[in-house]
Formats: sequence, C-alpha cells, structure tokens
Amino acid sequence: MTAVLAPLYRPSKWGELYHSLDHDHAMGGGAAGPGKTQCLIMDPLAQMVMEQERTENPRHPHYIGPKNSTGWALHLRRTMPQVEQTIVRAARIFPRMDPKASFNAQTHTWLFSSGYRYQFGHCKDPNSWEDYFSSQYTHIAFDELVQFNKVQYDNIASRCRSDDPVLKNMLKVRSMTNPVLSRDQMDNVSVDDPLWVRKEFVDPAPQGKVTLYREVKLNDGSVVRRTRCYLPALLSDNPNPEFARQCEASLRDLPVHVQQALIHGNWYAQYGSFYGDEWDPKVHTCKPFKIPSDWLRFRSMDWGFKSPGVVGWWAMDYDGNLFCEYELVFKGKTATEVAKMIRDREIAEKLWYGAQSRITGPADTQLWEKRGAGAVTMAQEMAKVGVNWVPADKTSRKRNAGLLLGRLKDHQNKTSQPGVVFFSTCDKCIKTLPTILSVVGDPEVPQDGGWDHAHDMVLYAMPFASHGRAGIPAMKSNKRSDYEERDDDDRGSAGYGDLL
Repeated sequence: MTAVLAPLYRPSKWGELYHSLDHDHAMGGGAAGPGKTQCLIMDPLAQMVMEQERTENPRHPHYIGPKNSTGWALHLRRTMPQVEQTIVRAARIFPRMDPKASFNAQTHTWLFSSGYRYQFGHCKDPNSWEDYFSSQYTHIAFDELVQFNKVQYDNIASRCRSDDPVLKNMLKVRSMTNPVLSRDQMDNVSVDDPLWVRKEFVDPAPQGKVTLYREVKLNDGSVVRRTRCYLPALLSDNPNPEFARQCEASLRDLPVHVQQALIHGNWYAQYGSFYGDEWDPKVHTCKPFKIPSDWLRFRSMDWGFKSPGVVGWWAMDYDGNLFCEYELVFKGKTATEVAKMIRDREIAEKLWYGAQSRITGPADTQLWEKRGAGAVTMAQEMAKVGVNWVPADKTSRKRNAGLLLGRLKDHQNKTSQPGVVFFSTCDKCIKTLPTILSVVGDPEVPQDGGWDHAHDMVLYAMPFASHGRAGIPAMKSNKRSDYEERDDDDRGSAGYGDLL
C-alpha cells in the first residue's frame, strides 16, 4: 500500500508536520487553501498501512491475519451534503490504494482488505453525537471544527479507544478548520460558546506548535497527562503556487477582516464584525512602554462575577490619543477583593497616595445598586479600600461605539498615531473587539452579549476620555499637593477632577 501511495498522495511540508503530530488531540487551522481537507482525509494512513502489514506478514510480532483489523476511522462533517463532497474526494484515491477495498453507500463506510474501516458521518443536530456514542474508533476526524459544538466534540472524541496492542498506541483525534463563524453561530451564545474552538486550541498559545497539557486523575489515584496542539496553516503552505495565487485573488474581494481570517489565518477577525473593517492589530496594538509622568491616567471597569469582569487602565497622550496600558480580568471575586487587586497594581505604578488612589474612572452602574435595606453598594465597598469610581455613561451604546470607531479610524493611511491603541499585553481586549458583531437589523449598534465584558469596559472609557480630551483644567494637574489639600470627602467624591 505504501508503494502504491507514493504517486497518489504527496503531502506538503505543512501536511507532513501535521501527520507527524503524536498528540491526543490536534487541530490544523487558519487560512483557506493550504489543503487541510485532503490532509485530514489521509491522516489515518499510518494506521491503514500498519494494519495491512499485520494482516499480510505472518512474521509481524502482532500478526492478526487477513481481514481481522479492528482499526476504524471516523471522518465527520456537520451536514450530509458536506460529507458527500468529502466522500467524492476519498473515492478518487481509496480504490487505487487498495483495489480490494469496497464502499457501502448505506453506511458511508469503506472496508479495506485488512478489515480496516473508514466511515464518513455527519452531526447535523445538537444531539447527533448520540449516534456514535456506542462505538469505538481508532481515529476520529472533524472537518471544519468550528461548525461543531463542544458537546458534540467532547462526546464523540471520547469514543477514541482500543484494546488492540498496536492500535491503542496510535489513537488520534484530529480536526481542521477555518477561523470563520457564521452569524447564527455567533448569535446563539445561549446554547453554546461560539468561540470554544479558539479558546480550547488557540488562545493558550496563538502562535501554535506548542504542546498543551491537561492532567486527568484516574480512579486508582494515578494521573494521566492528555495533550493537544494547534498547528497554524497559511495559504502559502499549499505547495501549488498557482492554486494559492488563484485562492488569494478570490479572497482579496472580501472584507478586510475576512481576508485576515482566510488569508492570514487570524483567529481574532470575525465575519460580520462591528469593528472589523477598522480594526488592524498592526495599527491598534503596540509593545508596552513606560507612560510619561505627565500623561493623563484613568481606569474603567465592567463588573463580572460568574463571568469574568475586566478593569482597564488608560493613559492619554498630549494629542488626546488613548493607550490601554493594562487589563485586569477577575471572576468570582467580591468588590473588596477586586478593589485590593486594583490597589496593589496602582501602588506599584505610583498611582496611589496615602490611603487613596490618585485616579478614578467609569464603572458599570450596577456598582451603585443597593441589594436590600441598609445594604452597602459595591462602589462603597471599593471606596473603603481607596478605589473610587464614577458611574459609566450608558445612555447610548451606539454613541459610545461610535466614539470607539472614531478613534480606531483616527489615523491617516495607517502612518499616524491612531486615536486608541492597546498594549500587546491587553490580551482580553485584543481578542474580544474583533469578534463583536452588530445588532441584527441595526448595523450601527454593536451586539451586547454574555462574553464581552472587555468590550463594555472599553466603551465606558470612550465618553469619559472624550470629556477629558476637551480640556478639563483639573485633568492637567498631576501634582501631589492637589490631593494633599483635599479633605476626605473630596477624595471620596466621584468627579472628573480625580483624573491625573
């Protein structure tokens, strides 16, 4: 079989690297056009060749005899029409690999002369994973993984198992995908996290080619280390330069943020993105630098308890441009605990004087909500630690988003300083903003969802900064004596004069 395959399938250098991965789970993802689907179809080849040898060579230490292989590959697409396209591609090569192989059109399964099975399936409905739950496979492949939900992936992947002495050491769960989600997927956040693939494989190491570990404790007390890996793919990875050129030409007609996803494999660009046409990570992010002492400083916060809340620290240069210099992500914390985290950071940054922060800023208005008679608000809890806030201007989400868009656009031909820049360490902001969609039926308003706290934190900063940009006299002072002259009540007040 190996000799026959030589002229039939020659993987690219990227494909060779993908086939060599020995991780429990591996995903190849990124640009369109590098040959991901063909590579995924052929990934069980090592198992197929091994099983052919075990059935043909009586001297093999694990000889099993003709047609006795228990190897079984499962290749999945989300819908049946997609599966049919993949079956056609496989049919061009499988009979030439093994002339004795046969295809069962009813079960969509190839049976090779060794007994090895290669099954094609789909998972259209949320509970379709149950169709595969009683089976066991030695290789499981998901093509266009972002079209599956995490429940489907986790449950089907759990069927990758074998008691065969050879195959149990060759088990693989593999997937390929483009980083593009449909509008329906992004809107349906109540059912499943549409960004689960990115969070599982990409976010921990966006550059890829890194082994990620997850330790699993067994009933006997032992710990097993499970591995996964993300292998980025680019259009340039396709070995056919003319084909790559044709693909690029067609993709260049698409919106900028879609080009980012399908040409450059950018996981943080999203089709239908509210900010996508303006957001450019090369323009709107920068390496951290020391903030000059006379720049204006403030912070903003969107509260979160069950889902992560975010605090952002901002600096404004002499021209009114904003730099998000630091972000603090927290979850399951009390207001006092978060205030102490803020205090620790601001003491280190010399933004603290005595028992009070020297800066303030806008926060989610729920900080001022009273929960029961005589209850202390979260804003009051934080003020006791020395962290003061002003209520965020939430009058118009459309207006605040317009202010952010204006700052993103505020540069000429990407050569001058834009109106807003994020330090490269502000990971949550950088990953969230490009994924925000517009409201259905109103493209002028960004969508409000359950996983966009970083976005809201940024929006709260926009009108606050615009107020300061107009030139409030108190904002221009950074002298400690200004604070020494105030009494305790002034320090606890929520006014723009608290900005540095």
